[in-house]
Amino acid sequence: MYQNFGAGEVDDTKCARFRLFIPDNALDPTQYQGDRSPAIARLHAVGDFQSHFGKTNWTPDPQFELAKSKFTDPEDGRTKGWLYEVTTGPLPDGFYQYKFHVTSTSGDKRFVCDPCTRYGGLSEQNSGFVVGGPKMETVPLADPRPLEELVLYELMIDDFTAALRGAQAPLAVVRQRLDHLERLGVTGIQFMPWTQWPGTEYNWGYEPQGFFAVAFPYTLNPADASEKLFLLKRLISDCHERGIHVLLDGVFDHVTPADAPCGFGYRWLWENPEDSPYTGGFAGTAFGKDLDFHNGCVADFIFDVCRYWIEVFAADGIRFDYTLGFYDPQRERQRGLPTLLKRLRQWLDAQGKTKFPLILEHEWDYPSVDVVNKVGATSCWLDPFRGRTRGYLTDRQVRPGIMRLLDSARDFGAGRTPVTYVENHDHESFMLNAGSREEWWRTQPYAIALLTASGAPMIHNGQEFAELYRMPEDDKTAPPGCQDPARKRVVPRPLLWPQLDDGPGRATFDLYRRLIELRRSHAGLTSPDFHPRSWDESRTALDGDGFGIDESRQVVVYHRWGNAADGRLEKFYVVLNFSPWPQTVEITFPEDGGWIDLLSGWHPPVQNNRLRFEVGSNWGHVFYKKY
Repeated sequence: MYQNFGAGEVDDTKCARFRLFIPDNALDPTQYQGDRSPAIARLHAVGDFQSHFGKTNWTPDPQFELAKSKFTDPEDGRTKGWLYEVTTGPLPDGFYQYKFHVTSTSGDKRFVCDPCTRYGGLSEQNSGFVVGGPKMETVPLADPRPLEELVLYELMIDDFTAALRGAQAPLAVVRQRLDHLERLGVTGIQFMPWTQWPGTEYNWGYEPQGFFAVAFPYTLNPADASEKLFLLKRLISDCHERGIHVLLDGVFDHVTPADAPCGFGYRWLWENPEDSPYTGGFAGTAFGKDLDFHNGCVADFIFDVCRYWIEVFAADGIRFDYTLGFYDPQRERQRGLPTLLKRLRQWLDAQGKTKFPLILEHEWDYPSVDVVNKVGATSCWLDPFRGRTRGYLTDRQVRPGIMRLLDSARDFGAGRTPVTYVENHDHESFMLNAGSREEWWRTQPYAIALLTASGAPMIHNGQEFAELYRMPEDDKTAPPGCQDPARKRVVPRPLLWPQLDDGPGRATFDLYRRLIELRRSHAGLTSPDFHPRSWDESRTALDGDGFGIDESRQVVVYHRWGNAADGRLEKFYVVLNFSPWPQTVEITFPEDGGWIDLLSGWHPPVQNNRLRFEVGSNWGHVFYKKY
């Protein structure tokens, strides 16, 4: 229902309609608990559209006062609260900014942004709407694939486009660089949040203010402001035409703590914002102002936000940011994350979207896997894969714990799988852990491991051409030049695109391109099967068949298998050397003939089910046979 509120043109009439919903537990007790009246006496739409009717812009006027009536949700037939609504006369084509002017019963007056706006304004966190202008329907993905078949690319829109865009809108520049991503071979883009935050300065997007609006800095086209939503639809459509899935980063735990008029509208529409049923304590407050999932109005709101991006923008998956903050397994088993995912899955199944992934960013260790299984999610970010490999690379020493990382699908329930990565937006670049870009080759066995482990491997933007940047890892020290201690790590890291064509850049890109092609060509790697499973981390030597880890020589050997696209069995024997010296390895094969190394094309001379060979420094082999 919330996706039908906000402001916009009415059926190509050039008239603008403003619609705002306020819940009322006297009409529907499920909406919230307690006496939480917003104490609204009068509500006006104000903005730069008023002068077209002979009125003064940004000034309350009786012509634009919203009328109040009971609202019944057409989907479930329940009367849940009140609808405030007003419609203007015809307006010229263009982009318009507005806010709500709220007069409380006490006489308090304030400007509040529309919590359901579709557009961010040009300044002061205004809301916006478009009359006329280009329109399009998002082209859906023709052949959605399950998450385990995807290779993801985490993309921060500002950083990805900063060195390329000039006066163009960042979303338009991302579209221009799709050839690069297609050449790399990724089949999904995990966008960092594109929804509106307070202000127009650089931001990662994790302090949301407008859940239905694309962030203003990403859509700014000085030549044509009406393209704001059109740009994202066009970008997603172009991704889909290339077979690239688009995943939304949904920040549903909290909202910006900013005050009116730049804060979250559903907090500041209440005379006392602490009375708002949309914000309050739930499972734990770590960022901003918590969304209060005790209340049905919040559950409805976030569910409708998800529906909007799926229905209107054809999103192909959702990553749920910081789900630890709206999951309380002890006290709230029927509220928050489990209920949201159950409701979404039922709706998605009814739409025929049975392959749509619901991905958690939960805890930063293996207990997240248990939560995935309990709440019905598809996946979680398996952060130990990043944390431990980063430590190994920095220390120049892999340890037995790597066997648990490589057995990445372990403990996931049927139909569930991890998202694995060695780098993401929250941490310094993996190449920095290698020492320098000139030591890019030290990352090679880790890249092979990432692309041969179970799950959906993810590459962070710039990782594919050995991008290197520092950032504080402990959140206690602000980076150089950052004057706002609250922002700390949230500073620009623009991609240095010329590095794509230098020595380390070309070599790293070619490595990832080859490994991604290997991954995409062999469906057997999408299976959860792994040997040796449940490796005892006190063991530091290979077993009798040559599998496991030889810590002293920095050699790791494991076996993967699964069905190819044609249903035939594929087997993979992966040998990785993390040391700076060549190492001699001997491993057991199930039979002698028919093996090939997918990385070099070498046909190994397996005899009597054994192969003794030398693996080069910081390199590996993927021995393969199809049955």
